[in-house]
Amino acid sequence: MSQANSKSLPHAFLFSGQEGVGKTNLAGNLAAFLLCEAAAGVSDKTEACGRCKQCKLFEAETHPDFKLIQPEEGSSSIKVDQIRNLVEFFGHSSQQGGRKVTVLVPAESLNINAANALLKTLEEPSLNSVIILVSHQPGMLLPTIRSRCQAVDFGIPAESETIDWLMEQASVAQKASKDALCQILMLAHQAPFKALEYLDMQALAEYQAMLDELSIFLKNEKLSSELAARWNDDLAQLRLSWMLLWLEQLLKLKLETGSENLIHGEKMFRYLASKCTTEQFFELYSECLQQYRLFMGTSNPNKILSFELLLHRWSALMRKS
Repeated sequence: MSQANSKSLPHAFLFSGQEGVGKTNLAGNLAAFLLCEAAAGVSDKTEACGRCKQCKLFEAETHPDFKLIQPEEGSSSIKVDQIRNLVEFFGHSSQQGGRKVTVLVPAESLNINAANALLKTLEEPSLNSVIILVSHQPGMLLPTIRSRCQAVDFGIPAESETIDWLMEQASVAQKASKDALCQILMLAHQAPFKALEYLDMQALAEYQAMLDELSIFLKNEKLSSELAARWNDDLAQLRLSWMLLWLEQLLKLKLETGSENLIHGEKMFRYLASKCTTEQFFELYSECLQQYRLFMGTSNPNKILSFELLLHRWSALMRKS
């Protein structure tokens, strides 16, 4: 904010860090601040006023000098045509007489042609333009893109601070115990905004239900096809990430590097860790990771078959033990 007021604002930022730590929220706040009439040229301003014409336009998502670039619906990548439209956007004068600002998220979703097109814009920035790239995996970006942005790295806040923040943010209907919030934070890899999202969707209860279902399946009391069909829902990708988390916990137990993060299913985890080898866990982890990448990609895999495959691998793990 101080850079904007001292007229030393870079033409491009790269906000990087773990997903869910607040990068996109801050990018939006910065964009609003850069467009705000009341903040322009005022040295002690650190946020948009929320009352001026520009702020009202921004809040209504109709500001003509702001553009949000993200993968289009049904796609996992930002395409070259979107960046060409952005170049054209920056090529015109500001309609409101101030800056032109764009937020691009997640930056690692740029396909190769889009990345090269963006690079040209970064090399020859338009006057009074600011591009804010938000990346959960900055290592996937072209080094030439990273080098032309001012990097802002986001760390993980202290757990106690995040717990206090979650308690303030949660509605009456979302109120949870401190222990439950710690468990949700573990699921969210300590990311505050991701944890709040999980709190909204009651993810902890679903996580526990999924673990219970796996336990029942491993006792041969439930069919893999039945479970796979139930897990094929809006949470399918998240469910696979949980399965990866289970295997990470099993490996920690096996390697005796700690079990303090175990939540629910502790008896099953300890049994598996005592009976199976580290190599077996790594093999299953590799299988899960491969399926997770398919879920993240554009190939539209058959998720029911993917879950059935993995469930059979879990079952085989029990037979080998």
